[in-house]
Amino acid sequence: MPLLCISLLALLLLPLSLSCDNKRTPKEVKNDYMPVVQPVINNVNGIITTSLQNSSCPALKHRIRGCTVENADIVSTLHSLTCKMRILNLNIYPTHLLVTTVLNSVRCPCHEKPTKEPSMGLRRRKAARERRNNQKKKEIKKRCKAEAILSAMTNCYQMLNTILADT
Repeated sequence: MPLLCISLLALLLLPLSLSCDNKRTPKEVKNDYMPVVQPVINNVNGIITTSLQNSSCPALKHRIRGCTVENADIVSTLHSLTCKMRILNLNIYPTHLLVTTVLNSVRCPCHEKPTKEPSMGLRRRKAARERRNNQKKKEIKKRCKAEAILSAMTNCYQMLNTILADT
């Protein structure tokens, strides 16, 4: 009996979806968009746009793959874009809220990448000003990538709404 209780408790404590086998249908994801996801996307988009107001975005090395007519699995693409947003690790709270909201909507967690061991080699010292400028450039680049991801996510949700408008 105790083993049964422990097994049942373990099942209840597991996340709803350890893999994407329980991924929600496009219609269910569409239903979450307007009331739940869209306000968060708009909020994050406004914050990032404002923070980039006096900066120009460099061209991205890799194009952000969004939803297209040929790529019919919109839910998987949204999941992928959300995980990319999570990896960016921006220090903007609504970004974390957006990632959590979309992952809860699609019911599919991001797969964790193994962490790299820190290199033990000697590190060269740099001037504080140089280091600050480099950090600012990296932060701007991350925000520009986040802006591109948000645009692709918005496009995916718009496609989802258009495709499922009749249902």
